[in-house]
Amino acid sequence: MTLSEHNIFTRQMEDGHYLIYLPLSKYAQILTQEQVNYLTDSVEKSEQAEDPAVTEVLANVKPTQESNVYITEHIVTGIRNMMILPNNVCNFKCTYCYSAEGRSGKTVDSDKLKSAICYFLDSNRAPGERLTISILGGGEPLLSWDLVKNSLDLAYSLAEKRGQKLPVSIVTNGSILTDEIVDYLRSHEISLSVSFDILPEIQNLQRGHYETVVENINRFTNAGIDLAFNTVITRENVWRMDEMLLAIVQNTPKVRKVSFKSLISNSYFSNADERKEYYTTFVDNFFKALDMAKELGIWLTSPYFNNALCLSDRFCPGKFVVTSDGDISICHCVGSRKDRLYNDFIFGHITGDGNVTIDEEKLDKILSHDHNRNERCKDCIAHWHCAGGCYADNSTIGDNEESQNAYCESMRYFIERYICKYILK
Repeated sequence: MTLSEHNIFTRQMEDGHYLIYLPLSKYAQILTQEQVNYLTDSVEKSEQAEDPAVTEVLANVKPTQESNVYITEHIVTGIRNMMILPNNVCNFKCTYCYSAEGRSGKTVDSDKLKSAICYFLDSNRAPGERLTISILGGGEPLLSWDLVKNSLDLAYSLAEKRGQKLPVSIVTNGSILTDEIVDYLRSHEISLSVSFDILPEIQNLQRGHYETVVENINRFTNAGIDLAFNTVITRENVWRMDEMLLAIVQNTPKVRKVSFKSLISNSYFSNADERKEYYTTFVDNFFKALDMAKELGIWLTSPYFNNALCLSDRFCPGKFVVTSDGDISICHCVGSRKDRLYNDFIFGHITGDGNVTIDEEKLDKILSHDHNRNERCKDCIAHWHCAGGCYADNSTIGDNEESQNAYCESMRYFIERYICKYILK
């Protein structure tokens, strides 16, 4: 058997040594090329190792079934998070928006949305499991506040019948705030994520409306709303993460959570080398910013970091996403019939008479995009973290081998940095 078949993964480092990683045991070691060869022989020939370092590696081997690995259920009842895209309308024109190309101007039919909520929260569906709801876009969800509120009222009543608390989160651009919205969020303990670029000149360059948004952020937090930032990192601010953290403390002092997300869009990069350079810079500056965030009392994360913290057979377990067209998508990044990737992401529909129809065969095919999706995933050090990569990211990048390699290398490099910082002793 190969090393990876024993869940032993290797990555050559800049100095020529090898990082040995056993994710199921949260164990890591640095070995020489000679020791790696010895380790490989010991595994393939099932021989007892004499080298102490190799012996220690083998002693930490742990089978998958004994590990805390999340294995995706390839059925709709296995999906625990419902995402609602109430509209495909927005009052911003963000330069990097993933949904702008497919923006339709539609708002979801209230009866169809009601049917979807009843389906998702039916007491016979996934009984005893913790279900959650997220409201986001598509567009700006708070432009459809009455629809959002009425839908959540229904969801809370159904959750009560299930005998469960229903965690709800809303993602907004921060431009809309009323006393009614504040009171509702506070009374239902709804968490709020604001898409915000933090630095005034960057916000105004890429999203606009800095003064309005920062004022609303402080009004929300002063009212006791749990609020975090979603921040897209571009070439304009990839070197300024530390500065962004300091700006949070200075300008929005009650915000203590922020997620930095890298860009994927093909249109943003002129070639694969440019993409690779950006990813490397993102990772280096993110790990540098982690130390400052800790000093400032800010929880800093990113999609990469979230996946480094857990083990899974898939980058994302999949979502039950209700689009403004009344379709069911696996990911909020594809929420319009105008989207180029629409046919690859939609696995269900809400009919005019209120029935929710699910294409289980297509759902299974989508969820098969996992840690074994191609040969290079099998021996990858990020095997149980990246787990095949984000379905939306990979679909966006497409078949361009150089761009795909740059994307994969960014995750491998991130995991290397994570292991060296938190696991390697």
